Amino acid sequence: MLTPTTTRGGLRAPASLPGLARPRPALVLLGGTAVVAVAVLALPAPALGLRVTAIVVGFHLAVLALARWWALPGWRTAWAVLAALSVLMVLPDWFLSAVLGTLTFPDTGAPYLGTVPVFMAGMWTMALFPLVVLGAVVEQRRGPSAGLVAVALAGLAFFVAAEWLAPHVPLWEPVGVVTVAGVAPYVLPAEVVLSVAAWLLVRGSDRPQAWTAVGVLALPFAYLGLLATGYQVLG
Repeated sequence: MLTPTTTRGGLRAPASLPGLARPRPALVLLGGTAVVAVAVLALPAPALGLRVTAIVVGFHLAVLALARWWALPGWRTAWAVLAALSVLMVLPDWFLSAVLGTLTFPDTGAPYLGTVPVFMAGMWTMALFPLVVLGAVVEQRRGPSAGLVAVALAGLAFFVAAEWLAPHVPLWEPVGVVTVAGVAPYVLPAEVVLSVAAWLLVRGSDRPQAWTAVGVLALPFAYLGLLATGYQVLG
């Protein structure tokens, strides 16, 4: 029997996130970001790290601008959750690069937070925001279970592509671990779980703010634990 707070997929009913499931603004955002990114990365100056930082900042501003233009309060909610999470995701990257030694960030001219370029503090939002929108779109059309599966599969595909592409830019590179076609498999389970958890965190963002804050604080550390387990098994 369903209760008012559950759905047929066994999940808590989603938060009210008006506009999050609208695909057109998302396509405009992703298309515009892709065009701008290619153009900016092709420039000879300034330093690569500064250009990447500009792209990341531009993405965040574009999310907020499009949310205002199209009246998408769900976008603002998702951005607020993911932007806070993205800043904290510097900590696992810092551990991997400074302590475990399985990740290196080449000096591209960007300022650093410890051993991590400052642009990484906003880049996780760029990765997770499209997955959250996808989850909302699929859930609206196919139900919550389909939304979860879509986010998991899309997250896997996205992060495989990102891990393969990053050393070629270059943004980061795995060091001293098993790789397949340049991709370190040990990070992929953690990244898939992160994708799904980020979607669930946004999806339930109508809970008391303290609970959302706890989720934002806890997720990077859960992600780090999954990375450590993945390293033990697959690294």
